[in-house]
Amino acid sequence: MRLSQKELDEVLKKNSQLISFSKPFMEDLYSFVKGSGFAVVLTDANACILEVLGDKEIVEDSEDKDNLRKGCIWKEEYVGNTAVSTCIFEGRPIQISGKEHYCKVFKNWTCSSAPIKEDGKLIGVLSVRGYDWNSHSHTLGMVVAAARAIENKIVLEKAKAEIILRTKYQSAIAECIPDGFLTIDNKGILTYINQTGADILGIDRESSIGRPIEELVDFEPVILNVLKTGKGYVDKEFIMTNNKNGLKYHFIKTAEPIRDDEGNIIGAIDNFRKITRVHKMMRKLVGNYGKFTFDDIIGSSEKIKESIRLAKIAARSSSNVLIYGESGTGKELLVQSIHNASSRRNESLVSINCAAIPSELIESELFGYEGGAFTGALKNGQIGKFELASGGTLFLDEIGDMPLHMQAKLLRVLQENQIIRVGGKDIIDIDVRIISATNKDLLHECKNGNFREDLYYRLNVLYIVLPPLRERKEDIEELVYHFIKKINNKIGSNIEGVSPEVIDYFMKYDWPGNVRELENILERAINFLDGDLVIRPQHLPSKITGITRYREIDSLKSILEEVEKQTIIDSLIIAKGNKTLAANMLKISRTSLYEKIMKYNIDI
Repeated sequence: MRLSQKELDEVLKKNSQLISFSKPFMEDLYSFVKGSGFAVVLTDANACILEVLGDKEIVEDSEDKDNLRKGCIWKEEYVGNTAVSTCIFEGRPIQISGKEHYCKVFKNWTCSSAPIKEDGKLIGVLSVRGYDWNSHSHTLGMVVAAARAIENKIVLEKAKAEIILRTKYQSAIAECIPDGFLTIDNKGILTYINQTGADILGIDRESSIGRPIEELVDFEPVILNVLKTGKGYVDKEFIMTNNKNGLKYHFIKTAEPIRDDEGNIIGAIDNFRKITRVHKMMRKLVGNYGKFTFDDIIGSSEKIKESIRLAKIAARSSSNVLIYGESGTGKELLVQSIHNASSRRNESLVSINCAAIPSELIESELFGYEGGAFTGALKNGQIGKFELASGGTLFLDEIGDMPLHMQAKLLRVLQENQIIRVGGKDIIDIDVRIISATNKDLLHECKNGNFREDLYYRLNVLYIVLPPLRERKEDIEELVYHFIKKINNKIGSNIEGVSPEVIDYFMKYDWPGNVRELENILERAINFLDGDLVIRPQHLPSKITGITRYREIDSLKSILEEVEKQTIIDSLIIAKGNKTLAANMLKISRTSLYEKIMKYNIDI
């Protein structure tokens, strides 16, 4: 039986690897019997001939030549017993000669066959066929040896393919890592580096393999210490200096030694990332970015429009900005808008309230600290706001409350663009745009000796004033409906608006807490509504309407105490619980504020 050309093509394609591996050994085997009237034949597991090498008188001129073509099937059901079919059936080497064949056409031949197996499964048969009178018992041994060689080749190629595949997977993993990754041997020779690592170190990847790591970079490679000490580390910070130009390399690294089965160090692996990438990861995790833009600033009065105009100019610049405005005017909203319209919009925006941090801790907050720098410090230290904001914007809110000793240190940082962590020695380069805000007259503070004049002029390159709400009352109605929509979304209400009388009261009120107080009053009023969809005067606090809610008045003292209690509550809400800000708003000391909170049993 013989396959059609289409069927043969499919069989040859299916067994292409077997043919490829077997052909060199078939050629070697044929070289021993060439010219002696022999042919070397390869079949698949179904006895289909895949390849034939032989003398012309056997392959082309014999009366049995049609049985030696590719695609002929030597199954017993078609050609009787042969060495090929018997070998497949029994799964072992065999030699059949002359009259041992069933078919008359094979009685002049001797065939020696050996199975070819992969993972114990027969996948083909190698045979040598020749005239019966030329047969020799050693021929079978040659065929068996050749078949074993083919099997070994298959095993080796399979193992090689698995190694290549595993290497490709490992390389793909290393290339997918967003950090630098390299390996060295125990002599410090670079054996592998991914493209990210090559880019970080500024070296050519291909030409660097096989060279000492210390020749590739312009600083002392700390990975060599792992070879010396045999100790690795995880997420350890390193600041290295370029020996040629003095530039700093700031890395977070993880490294481990590689040991053989006997524990000897044979190399090391190094995983490293730039500190700037760590900062970007922190920004994503902790939300160090601006949410608001200029479109979020509500109001069409001339004063607020002038503030926005100046802020847009500031956004096009990299100069420091000083914003003056009372508490609650929306200074942080303006800062975020400037940042998001600037060239630093894709970097961090980090905020710190200088009035809310104790003077003894503000230095470590701004500059960070090394592990164990002071009592209560974290074991591994902590980076400061300047480092976290590097490349982006640092917002120093309530800058007027910064202690004098910190003002001197801040001035030096602004002049040199470098910091040193508390308890540290390394000089860290930073690139930060400073935006400051205050509710104080800083020039007046300079004259009184509370603020450094040189720092004032360093911060006050671009000056923006945010008007208090009492100076832009024409924006109140627009703000009211903006906040009602915002509060509806926040608490799931569906308030439609306010009565005209409420707007009248709002226009007459002085708004010491500014826009923040207006939002607080509206949210409070909405919570007092009972089925009504419109805010009316009875929903407002008495400080707005001047109308007391007491049905019975015991004394003037009780009325004054209730007004005082409510004012303290409002100031705390406006200050978002910050008691220092609330005390400043009320123009009383923090101690007095605490006493009144205790007196009126106010739940913070």
